Amino acid sequence: MRWDFCLRTQDETQSAERQDALTERRELIEQRANEILDRAVSEKQDWALGLGESPAEQRATATWRREARTVAAYRDRYGITAKSPLGRAPDSDAQKIGLARAAVALTRLRDIAAQASAANTHRTQGRDRLGLMR
Repeated sequence: MRWDFCLRTQDETQSAERQDALTERRELIEQRANEILDRAVSEKQDWALGLGESPAEQRATATWRREARTVAAYRDRYGITAKSPLGRAPDSDAQKIGLARAAVALTRLRDIAAQASAANTHRTQGRDRLGLMR
């Protein structure tokens, strides 16, 4: 058990409580973004198809999910229902900042998909239509 909480000043306690609240909020946002993303992918929603396919390689999949969550969270935060991943041009400055972050994530997603496709093409070259080496 930790007893150092007894020695904290009021400012330190408030800072720790604030940090705990921010951590909890971040975790809730990530959980909601995961749920939105999973539902959109399983239902093959148009905006999710625009993200590209999740790669097979585990590390690349984790990166893909992180970037896809950014897009999902942006859509959720601003109530975007368009078929395209980022929707229409934003009205507010705050949404423009969110759009910039989501656009970077979308570019990374497309890069990940292109790299996975190139790797898959490289692996399948030299194989016949059944996938057997020539």
